Amino acid sequence: MLENVVSAKIHPAIGIARIGNSDEYFVGPELPYPTAPPDGGYKDAQGKLKRQAARFRVYGYDKDNRPVAELTAPDCEIVWHVHVANKKSAWYDFRFALDLFAVDSPRGLTESASRRNADITGADRAKLVIDAKRQSIDGPNAGPVRCSGSFFGKPVYLGELRTDAAGRLEFLGGRGVSESLYGDAEPIAFANSPGWHDDVSDGPVHATVKIGQRRIEADGAWVVTAPPNYAPEIVSPQTMYDVVYDANIGTGTWENAEERTSFYRHILPLFQQLTQTQWVNFGFYTRYGWGGAYDFDEPAFLRKLGTPKPESGDDLYAELRRDVYYQFRQPDSPSSAEPPFRWPPIYGDASGSFDDEPRALFTYTKTIRRHLKSWCEGDFDGDYDPSNPPQEPKRFEDVALAEQPQTLDRAALHWCMGGPFHPGCEMTWIARQPMMYRSATRFRERPSDLADPDYGEVLTPQRVLGDTGPLAASGPGDITKWMAVPWQTDTASCQSGYVPKVDPYLPSFWPSRVPNHVLTEDDYNVVVNAQRPLSERVAAFNTRINWLYNLNLDAPYGEQLKTMISSFGKLGVVERRPNPNASDPNDPFPPALYVESRPGFTPPPALLAKARAKRGSEGVNEDFVRARFGGRARRF
Repeated sequence: MLENVVSAKIHPAIGIARIGNSDEYFVGPELPYPTAPPDGGYKDAQGKLKRQAARFRVYGYDKDNRPVAELTAPDCEIVWHVHVANKKSAWYDFRFALDLFAVDSPRGLTESASRRNADITGADRAKLVIDAKRQSIDGPNAGPVRCSGSFFGKPVYLGELRTDAAGRLEFLGGRGVSESLYGDAEPIAFANSPGWHDDVSDGPVHATVKIGQRRIEADGAWVVTAPPNYAPEIVSPQTMYDVVYDANIGTGTWENAEERTSFYRHILPLFQQLTQTQWVNFGFYTRYGWGGAYDFDEPAFLRKLGTPKPESGDDLYAELRRDVYYQFRQPDSPSSAEPPFRWPPIYGDASGSFDDEPRALFTYTKTIRRHLKSWCEGDFDGDYDPSNPPQEPKRFEDVALAEQPQTLDRAALHWCMGGPFHPGCEMTWIARQPMMYRSATRFRERPSDLADPDYGEVLTPQRVLGDTGPLAASGPGDITKWMAVPWQTDTASCQSGYVPKVDPYLPSFWPSRVPNHVLTEDDYNVVVNAQRPLSERVAAFNTRINWLYNLNLDAPYGEQLKTMISSFGKLGVVERRPNPNASDPNDPFPPALYVESRPGFTPPPALLAKARAKRGSEGVNEDFVRARFGGRARRF
């Protein structure tokens, strides 16, 4: 079989590693649908957060570009090469997504971003770059090979390389260490704190494969180290895969870009991702949660929504589809003219910076909107039966060989946020720019012997989006440099319900990665205890806790950020838990609940009481927002 291999490719094309403060780790998801959590959960026995490793595989392809086999030891030899860096502190401040405005528009001509750490000049600016250089590893069960650089002469660990028993690469990122040049200085903002660095990174992944006497250079990939995922089994309302797919339509890199709308593949996920978010935001719970008006887990409701327009006769559910369709926010109208609770009720890229712009509130990609419109018109495949849903593979090994490479590419990005990009969780707005890619999901790499260009003291939209700008090709550190520094300040800042008089819980930013309101372990134990009065169980189910209460939301904003930097690993992780009473037809609760694992803090009872949000009550409202802003008028 291997004699038919004429080329090789690394998959996933973009792999996602995640920060953690534990010595233990798990391999990130390789399927784009829920599977079993890692052994022992997402935290170790000491309550520390496990790192997520990005695993890379090599596939051999035949002359017709069809996958022949995964290439593994001992049938072949693979030498891996990885070069990661962190360039955040040497880049430009994040102010807004630089593709928000047409380059010839008034704001496109006048808005710009200034250098980070602009007071550090000349040759010293190179000391702001943490470069781990090119590192290599080969053979099964090898490593660890350390990836480290320095920040103004101080060593910084960015991760390590390992291989598994089959010779596949496992990349582990940093441990969440963020520090300042200025000693005990306090971070000052959500995205740009002078003198600070963190230990995320990104860079190209290459492999040289030897099959007998033949040597093949595999088509390269990229690894991105991202912040932790505090709700690892919740799919965001729009995924990064959606964004990357949409960016590449029309470039010739995707097949079936205009494929017919499928209820199961294109519409159902959007609806159920809204309902899933009930476990991480109280406003989503009241609108889309269990037993709510738009509970997209309710079989009878889904059966109606999934019925297409008939070829003849009455379209019984046309009005229902229209009712749902027009709940979604439409693009290109000023956000000030749009109700804030159009779907999905999420802040946009321009939120807080340019609230009069259309993107101040979130809208889906063009591809998603096209499928939604076809669905509304009844022109779709009714390929979903709630009583007999399709059974997806539970293990990667059960995926057909021909589908494995694309499954890996999709899965890595499926569990990443696809916006809003202010700046984002894993990657930012640059992911939607077609010029970033040389093929579907593969970044265009800058030759290693070509120095980083200098774009001057300020970065303008014209320069960024130009043919010779920073998106024309990427090198180590060029994906993550657009993000907040340090990442913890953004994670602690971007929450929900900024205008409590409108709603204390909505819109939100990134609840599927950075939860807002969660069901606690104690409340879960009440919910599933069939011996307790039903009224107590319902009250517990309807109660959510502000996930960030452990930061002491009465403290000044800067102190909250410092607590997040030092204690990010203590925050709880939202994990799936079974309802042991699910087989009882009279039990009123879902068959599975998503519950915050016990955090590593012991908050005062009074603080905990203030953080409680109950359905039908005002909950945390003013206290939440006051603490969220730390007394400041705005976050931005």
